Amino acid sequence: MTQVMDSGATITRVTDLFSSREAEAAIARIEQQVAEAQVRAAQAQQVQADIDAVRASATSPRREVTVTVDAAGRLAGIRLADAAYELRPDALEQLIVETAGRAQVLAGEQALEITRVAFGADSPIVGHLAGELDREPPSQPMGFRV
Repeated sequence: MTQVMDSGATITRVTDLFSSREAEAAIARIEQQVAEAQVRAAQAQQVQADIDAVRASATSPRREVTVTVDAAGRLAGIRLADAAYELRPDALEQLIVETAGRAQVLAGEQALEITRVAFGADSPIVGHLAGELDREPPSQPMGFRV
């Protein structure tokens, strides 16, 4: 390490701190870390696209209602068979909510599997998503007015 005296202060040249071999090794490690980060970023973008594409449908036991939701549980579609119109409004409402709940579970399981494959079963992301899926959905329709 070269030290230079300048007005009574000792200045160490940074270039002297590393040998050229150490510098090359440090640069190689940094380049590898950048490449790995780029791979992880691309993987995360693909996982997000795959999850965004998830749709799951569930049909009521007697086939009156079919509900389709996305991975977040948002309603993407609903189909009512003629038999649905024969139900009392409160029974139809409950049937829609229950069927949507089943569709949400299926969509969540698909999203969980996509995440598990991408990040591994022990990933904190997978653990968080699994915890979200374990939460109980509301058993009664929330009923709201606009």
